[in-house]
Amino acid sequence: MRFTWMAALCLMLCPALIRSATAGPYTIDDLLQLESYGQVLVEPGGQFAVVERRARFDSAPDFRYDWNVKRLVSKLLVIDLAGKAPARPLFAQDPKTGYWAGDFSPSGRRLSVFRFAENRLQLGVVELASGAVRWLDLVPDLPDAHPAPLWLDDDRLLVVTLADGGLPALFQNPVNAQRFAAAGWEKTARGQKPASTLLGSGRFLARGTSYRDRRVVELNLATGATRTRFQGDVLDLALSSDHRQLALLDKGGPVQPDPALAIDPAFEPRRQRLTILDLARGTPRQPCPGCDILPSLLHWSPTGAQLLFYARADGESWAQGQLYRFDARSDTISTPLPATLRAVPQIAGGSARFVPAGWAGDRPLVFAERSTDHRRDWYRIEGKTGARAITADFPTAPAELAAADTAHFYAGDVRGLWRGNWDGRLHRVADGPVRTVRPLLFDGHSLGTRRWINAIPTRAMALLGTNDAAHVLVEDQTGRLQSDRIAHGGMMLAMTPSGGLLSYGEDDHGVGTLRWSERGAERVLDRINQHLSAVEPPKRVLLHSKAADGTTLNHWLLLPPRSDAPPRLIVVPYPGYPYGTTPPADSRPAMPTIMTHPLLLVGHGYAVLQPSVPLAPGPDDPLPTIVAEIAQAVDAAQASGLISRAKPLLVGHSYGGYTVLGTAALSDRFAGVVAANGVYDLTSVYGAMDPRIDYEDNGISLTIPIGWAEGGQGRMGVPPWAALARYAKNSPFYHVEDIRVPVLLVTSDLDYVPAAQAERMFLALYRLGKDAMLLRYKGESHSLISPANLRDYWAHVFAFLDASRDPLEDAGPQ
Repeated sequence: MRFTWMAALCLMLCPALIRSATAGPYTIDDLLQLESYGQVLVEPGGQFAVVERRARFDSAPDFRYDWNVKRLVSKLLVIDLAGKAPARPLFAQDPKTGYWAGDFSPSGRRLSVFRFAENRLQLGVVELASGAVRWLDLVPDLPDAHPAPLWLDDDRLLVVTLADGGLPALFQNPVNAQRFAAAGWEKTARGQKPASTLLGSGRFLARGTSYRDRRVVELNLATGATRTRFQGDVLDLALSSDHRQLALLDKGGPVQPDPALAIDPAFEPRRQRLTILDLARGTPRQPCPGCDILPSLLHWSPTGAQLLFYARADGESWAQGQLYRFDARSDTISTPLPATLRAVPQIAGGSARFVPAGWAGDRPLVFAERSTDHRRDWYRIEGKTGARAITADFPTAPAELAAADTAHFYAGDVRGLWRGNWDGRLHRVADGPVRTVRPLLFDGHSLGTRRWINAIPTRAMALLGTNDAAHVLVEDQTGRLQSDRIAHGGMMLAMTPSGGLLSYGEDDHGVGTLRWSERGAERVLDRINQHLSAVEPPKRVLLHSKAADGTTLNHWLLLPPRSDAPPRLIVVPYPGYPYGTTPPADSRPAMPTIMTHPLLLVGHGYAVLQPSVPLAPGPDDPLPTIVAEIAQAVDAAQASGLISRAKPLLVGHSYGGYTVLGTAALSDRFAGVVAANGVYDLTSVYGAMDPRIDYEDNGISLTIPIGWAEGGQGRMGVPPWAALARYAKNSPFYHVEDIRVPVLLVTSDLDYVPAAQAERMFLALYRLGKDAMLLRYKGESHSLISPANLRDYWAHVFAFLDASRDPLEDAGPQ
């Protein structure tokens, strides 16, 4: 077996033949050459669009910044939507520098932009008409909640700056481990200064904190004058509609978790404090002293100067918090929800906690739960103490509103798009299932988490119908809904005041097209990934099985377009994301699913099964349930008659790595397993610190060290000392004796899932004399980024899988 692995690996590492002009399978070259888009912005007048176009991934000049490498290959294009000219560079841009957009000035005459090269980030301002750009002499930060500067008017803007002259956390975190190690080694080698850090808990909680100095600077472009308006560890900032009041969140002292409450991945390691700054007078106010403010809800009313925010008292849980309304004109604060309703904190994006809320004119809107029956609805606050459920007529209230303003709101469900007036009337304006009421965000972090996950637009856009027969509705500035067709698989990007739509779609090969449409007219603006036109799409088959509760589960089987015999099956699971009737997004040719791309496996001759593996809503024993659901999906694939009866193989990354190794331990239906960057011992991952995080600067992050195990994918609900047997039962490490198939473990030294997870698993297999290999990468994090490392990784994966092609064995239930 070992000779077979080595022989296959040597073949894989030999120089590849150049692809012929005829159609062929998807390869690692196709993956590494992927192009993409970033933000797509339309200036306020609606005539021009600015597009971030990102060149092929493997052309980046530097791969040290994890996924932010994509910004190093980004260039800015401008498109005249009223003309017919092709997209052109917004200004002259250096090939080895990355550029991306901030935001337009109020008139649209100017655009703030960023450039990044040679470990330096700069902020500039572009004149849209001429393309002239002015680079500013300050060091910008990129606050996660709102990274773009705020425009006070066309000449003045507010910028969060870094007093230490360093990089924002977005770029600094990926290189922290190397930076800390180099500085520490140098101090130790010289022997003159200590190379230690100190953290505290309990009565030592404040020890070791040295928070980063950030400043909000007002810059006047006309005069060049600057002045500091606020100093603190700024997390978020929002400008009132009259541009007179500035709301700021800055980070306060560390938070000690409550021992009685489970920690989830959205645990905030530091308090967030709210300051309101009167920009004319320069006077700061703290409307809620002693309150811990929830990020991702800092919304000003579109008229007047009222601010919505959610807060808890120090020492309380977020569930005990309240929604607040601050009126800057009267300098008063109130709690607008009646006692029978409570706002519902939620988690989006894995670790961002938010309360869905916004404004309909000067009236707050909030997604709240009724205490009498726990029904959740969107409520409009009426007066000081009243509230009306505006989605009460929906069988289940939609999680998000399409739009809301002073006159009406829009919401969608499987029946269609609905318009509701504030007098209580609700009527359907379009039939057919609403697929989404939000634009596709290629890079939500550029927009900021607050606008990304918790913004209610004032004008509606909706994508309705099926993937093959879809259309869009766009509300123009007069309030009329414009209906237009959209290409197969198309997704909404941005709309103009006149009701025009920028959209993006991919063909079956993965070639992407950026389009502009309005009132039936359509124009192709740009195309990316044209190298994929020679890739043969896989055959896609939708399979079904029944879950434990009787619901139907969808599974996707991908097959090579041509095969002399039924292909061997590889199962690529990722629990918690049940699939629909549209193929999984991570199986699209243009999707950078770098560690487990199904099309790479199909291109190598395998069939790939992507099973739906639902998870219970609360803490449970996930591993046995996962294994049972995967078994049913494999049964459905075997029953199709489209695949080989040989025992399938397993490939998984991250939570998928945990899943496949656990499945190999609890089931003998499989012939081999590739597990990359997974957690295998829930007890030992508990408390393991993230090597990328500066704990002295950021506070003690518990997202991965504790939140993952208790309230995240680990699903334990309690710490290990409270349920040691459950931790062991759901950890593949403690089932190592039951693993009887070859294992390839993959890890990286800078992964926030500690490399020790794979190393301990390998040594346990080694101790038992089992067939296993450990593949380790230096300088990489949770997913590989270096093209050389990715080529090496896939060579090892294919060599390992090919070596597992044993004589046919029955893969039926065991």
